[in-house]
Amino acid sequence: MNSLPNLRLVMRAVTGLSVLTAVLVCAQTTVIARLPRTSRAEILARARKLAEHGWVCNASNLNASCSHRYRSDWKAGQHITGLPYRWGGADTVEEFDKKIAQGLAAGAHSQFGVLSCAAGVDCSGFVTQCWGLAGSGHAYSTSNLRDIAGEPKYNWFSDMKPGDALNLAGSHVVLFTGYNHDGTINVCEASGSKARVVCHATTWSRFKGYRPLQYKGIDE
Repeated sequence: MNSLPNLRLVMRAVTGLSVLTAVLVCAQTTVIARLPRTSRAEILARARKLAEHGWVCNASNLNASCSHRYRSDWKAGQHITGLPYRWGGADTVEEFDKKIAQGLAAGAHSQFGVLSCAAGVDCSGFVTQCWGLAGSGHAYSTSNLRDIAGEPKYNWFSDMKPGDALNLAGSHVVLFTGYNHDGTINVCEASGSKARVVCHATTWSRFKGYRPLQYKGIDE
């Protein structure tokens, strides 16, 4: 006797799920459609620009006006190559130079919090800027990069392409730039341990738990 009402409830639930699925798909399609298009060559050029940018740390850049706990990685008068690491930062080269000239602190680590009085870029800010998303603030972190980058089904020990990324959600992300004959790989990253953006060779063993990501706005 109750089978018909139960069937109606099931049909309503299924219809509700279908509508929700359609809404989510539509929202994701809209996000992808709005992504700036870019080539792999452009991605690598942006990475090099951030890693090779030379700047001088002034005495005024050794202190953070908004944090009494702040400690700098640099020395006054020091010449540095690569934008400094700033947790929560997404500065372009031009924005960084302007902030440094204004006397803001050069970089900052996570233990100091997200500092508005510091200049630099963190790992996800670096990768998304390389993908062409400069000017979007810090809309994407390692936790939500999947919104703009899919996980490819390739063999990442042999088939990754320059401009793809290796991501550990909630922790760190690096930009993949190529393979080496000795089994190592080349990456560019905003490195907390090196306190700046660097491009270098590294080993696969470092990336336990990471997943490959491919930006959805790449023009192949």
